[in-house]
Amino acid sequence: MENKKSKTGLHVFVGILLGIIICGGVVFATYSLGYLTFGSQEEPTEVESNNESNDETTDEDTSANSLDFDTSKVVNGNETQYYLTNYNSTINIRLDETRQIVTLNYNRKILSDTYGLNWDTTGMDEYTYEDKQLTFDKNIKDIFYGGVGQDASGDIILFLMDDGTVEYIPVYQALSTSGIDGLVSYGALQGVEDVIKFYTAYAMVGLTGNYSTTLIQTEDGTLYDLAPIINDASNNQ
Repeated sequence: MENKKSKTGLHVFVGILLGIIICGGVVFATYSLGYLTFGSQEEPTEVESNNESNDETTDEDTSANSLDFDTSKVVNGNETQYYLTNYNSTINIRLDETRQIVTLNYNRKILSDTYGLNWDTTGMDEYTYEDKQLTFDKNIKDIFYGGVGQDASGDIILFLMDDGTVEYIPVYQALSTSGIDGLVSYGALQGVEDVIKFYTAYAMVGLTGNYSTTLIQTEDGTLYDLAPIINDASNNQ
């Protein structure tokens, strides 16, 4: 009888020991997989920061393509003061994925009324728009609708080409001379190159010589007032 009791006790002891080992293994595996914690907080994983890379990005952000607007850099403005403003366009403009085809979306009645063209718009409303497509032989980087002068007659569409030149359409001049068919590029503005950006500005010359204008900025940060350039180009057409 004592021998049987000893064996029974040994079996119980071995069973308990195996149970403890199995439970310990389960707890350890659960903790290792992250499903069980004991009130401790996992240390955050340290992400290596590349300061050199960040510095390079900062340098790129201060390149010519992100130059600040500095009116002291307007080289042909004499003593004119310039202030950034907004400009309302009368023509919607779309550039397709080839970057060489432009669609002008317009309403004839709005154009006639805005520019005093006296077109026959009988039966026309201000909600029906038409399209006119233009094709260029260079890629276009940007399109800008601005103005020069004191009224809508100075409206202008500018096309910044990938070689830094600027082609243009003087809207009123084009419409008043050839109607919708006149909305074509008048070619590149002479003496304008390495352009990267356009601004719409309000110009003040003394107390009475105020007008809207468009400024262009070149790669070296120089700004040019387009008003005298456009007026010269229009007079030479």
